[in-house]
Amino acid sequence: MATTALNSRVHSAATEYGVFWQLWPEFDARSGERRLVGMEVELIGSHTSDLNHVDPACPMCQRVRSILHGIADLMMREGIPPRNFLMYDIDSHSNSIMCLPALGNRSAVSVSINFSWSHADGHACEELLSEMKTFLAQCGIYQR
Repeated sequence: MATTALNSRVHSAATEYGVFWQLWPEFDARSGERRLVGMEVELIGSHTSDLNHVDPACPMCQRVRSILHGIADLMMREGIPPRNFLMYDIDSHSNSIMCLPALGNRSAVSVSINFSWSHADGHACEELLSEMKTFLAQCGIYQR
């Protein structure tokens, strides 16, 4: 991570907005064989415990979404070294709010980093996942 001050700011925002991540593997089935071809890493955070809060245009939701997007961008710039076979896209889900049972149905927003690769061995995929987990843990963001 770039600096201790930046690490501190990201960690503070992650704590304030209850940021966590989830992993969704993406498979392709060809010739009867299932092969991992990508994954979605979803960063999730929220700013309120109001169960009736479902306005995606809410300024605070937009702020949390912006922070999540910044974390995703920072992870791709500084947490994961570039690889020739790796492609990614950051999706801010700008018009959506989720109500998650795991959060007591509290509303939350998310940003996804969609990874895909043209060819990669299992070792390269595990290395990528390890680097991502390390970066997020340094930011105080853990898998749920």
